[in-house]
Amino acid sequence: MPKSNNKELTNWLAYLAVCIFWGSAYVAIKIGVTDIAPLFFTALRFSIAGALMLLYAFLKGIPFPSYPREYVQSAIIGLLILFGGPAFVGLASRYISAGAVSLIVASIPLAVAVMQMIYYPKLRTASLRIWLGLLIGFSGVAILIFAGGGEVKLDLRGVILCLISVVLWSAGTIYSGTVRLGSHMIVQSGLQMFFAGLGILAASFATGENHTLNVSIESLMALLFLIIFGSILAYSAYMHIIKSWPLAKANTYAYINPMVAVLMGWLILSEPITPGILLSMAVILSGVILVQADTSKPQQVLETAESAA
Repeated sequence: MPKSNNKELTNWLAYLAVCIFWGSAYVAIKIGVTDIAPLFFTALRFSIAGALMLLYAFLKGIPFPSYPREYVQSAIIGLLILFGGPAFVGLASRYISAGAVSLIVASIPLAVAVMQMIYYPKLRTASLRIWLGLLIGFSGVAILIFAGGGEVKLDLRGVILCLISVVLWSAGTIYSGTVRLGSHMIVQSGLQMFFAGLGILAASFATGENHTLNVSIESLMALLFLIIFGSILAYSAYMHIIKSWPLAKANTYAYINPMVAVLMGWLILSEPITPGILLSMAVILSGVILVQADTSKPQQVLETAESAA
């Protein structure tokens, strides 16, 4: 098999890992936070995952960054993406329903596309296929939320927190593509998760959460799943695909995640799947296929961006 085909196969495997593991994370989080405070749970997830990756790198002799600048850049990426994502989503869930949270967070691919075009003006001429696919995918998520039968409550505080999450995650994604980190991917991901975990832990103490650990077997298993699959594997895979694919293509995972969450909820929590949910899945997949069918290469995007600067 040609080298280019092997690379693209790796990209697709990484993409599928993000879709499956982060989609399953909704169920794992729902189980885990029954015994552990949400921010504290998230802090444990990322700080432990980051520490394990850094320990592995140290034992394997993988070199750490030589310059302080790379530590700062890794901290910025981790805090924007992971603190800005799961932490603010957890806070928003206090005020608005899970359906509303999912719908707002699913706007990440649109937000990334818009922010990328603001940052790189020449990218505003993105193909109609990409924009149409992004809008169709977002519409499918909206159908999925309403077809689920859940009440979509809106509280201004929750909406603002969700929008902050979307903006920070999108900014972190854009920023990660503008820096050239010289260290190994394992070290990069470990540093980003560890710094994010420390930041979320500080927020947990600042908000006065309960930090006692009355852990059930179910919560412990959920935490272990999120550390190994939802953090170490999925986050490393995400950092790989956003450096290998155009961002509009890479971030379509956000449309797949709700479908995976619904299927996992059906398998594990016996949540029903209705005809409306099946319709929404078909719409989502149609949008994702349109974006994934785009033939632009990351190198072309980079060249365009550099000429636009």
